[in-house]
Amino acid sequence: MTNRNERYSIRKYDSIANKYDKSRDGKYTAKFRRIILDMCDVKNGDKVLDVGCGNGSLLNEINRKTRIKGFGVDISPNMVEICRQRYTNFNFKIASGEEMQFDNSSFDMIITCCALHHMYNPINFINEAHRILKKGGVLIVGEPLFPPGIRHFFDAAIAPLLQAGDNKLFSHKQLIMLFTENGFTISRIYKKGFKQIIAAAKD
Repeated sequence: MTNRNERYSIRKYDSIANKYDKSRDGKYTAKFRRIILDMCDVKNGDKVLDVGCGNGSLLNEINRKTRIKGFGVDISPNMVEICRQRYTNFNFKIASGEEMQFDNSSFDMIITCCALHHMYNPINFINEAHRILKKGGVLIVGEPLFPPGIRHFFDAAIAPLLQAGDNKLFSHKQLIMLFTENGFTISRIYKKGFKQIIAAAKD
């Protein structure tokens, strides 16, 4: 059973799936994807999972850089259908990042771009990522970064009105603690303007 945040996210992203790249959300996340792509140190044949994969473009960009075995999950059925039509060489399925039905220790890298703040319980995602990553596997998370006043106002007043599935924006300290308190060692940090991206290895 989905929670309210997931229902809002499904409705929103189903509605913009066909025009995602030209949408405000698509243009915003594109700025994160370029940095994440630079941080992706993958080898030929690595298994890479994109959580909240949208229309699959980030996986495709990584694959252009190094041939990977790509997997994507998204809560939006329309997004997943577009992924399957565009990229038949990858595997996609409809799923929440908080409960992913993959085997233990099965991925070399997991990425998620501007999706964590949509999740009702982010620790569930971190635990799932830790479970399905191989030892030493890397988790890369990109999230918006706003000053405390804006962050608190958005969480309390704006997010409920938007009904877009936004749950909680993270301070830089909060995002780091999600990693370090749940079995990851941080290897690289990007923090500039309103963007924060953290790469960490499974202990």
